[in-house]
Formats: sequence, structure tokens, C-alpha cells
Amino acid sequence: MLARFLVALLLLFGTATSAFPQPARRITVTATTPAPDDRARQWLVLVDDKNYAQSWSEAGKAFQNRQKVEAWAANADARRAPLGAVASRSLKSIDLGRNNIAVIRYDTVFARKAAAVETVTLAFENGSWSVTDYAVD
Repeated sequence: MLARFLVALLLLFGTATSAFPQPARRITVTATTPAPDDRARQWLVLVDDKNYAQSWSEAGKAFQNRQKVEAWAANADARRAPLGAVASRSLKSIDLGRNNIAVIRYDTVFARKAAAVETVTLAFENGSWSVTDYAVD
């Protein structure tokens, strides 16, 4: 009788808990983990300085798998050179709506383009934020 009761409890609670959705994995940010905006700004400094090889190597795997370092350097230079140097960059928005993804937008003033929006997408992988995409409009 006691054995049947224990089996019934195991069946009831064993199946009941698996029927409930599991909570999303939380990101653990420590004092040594830069916020996504800080990490995006660090990465953008490399792009601003035309250090495209290092910006590629510091980007996430998705970014690196999409294009080789030479292609990224040529593409980045083609997009950024006509704009000139960065005069100012201010945070426009941070979207943390997707699990482990941050989309950071900046209002940027370049020497030859007064109003641009830079978008840096980052993924939280291996304990830190990594750039997975970049666009300037």
C-alpha cells in the first residue's frame, strides 16, 4: 500500500513538473563582465581606429563565421571611409528583448554625415558579450 502511494506520488509530481515550461536561462553579470553598451563601445573604438582585424577577432563566432577577416575589413572600410571620422556618439536605445541578445543603437555624427544610426548586436556567450552584427545607416 505504501509502495503504491509512493509510486503514485512520483508519477504525479514527476510528470507534473515536466509539463511546466522551464524559466529562461538568466545571464549572470558580474563586476568584471562589461554591460552590453560598454562592450559595444569598446568594439566600436576598434572600428573607429580602422583596426578591423582586431575587431573581427574580438567579435562573436556568428560574426566570424559569416565572413572572413579580409572580407570584413574591406566591407567595414567601404562603409565607414566615406563617412569620415566620428565626431560624437550617443546612446539611442538598448533592446534586451530577446534571450541573451542585446541590440544597441547609437546616434552618431561623422565628419561627412551629420546624422547616422549605428546598430551593434551582441550575444551573451561564454560569460561575456560578443558582437554578432554591425550596421550603420
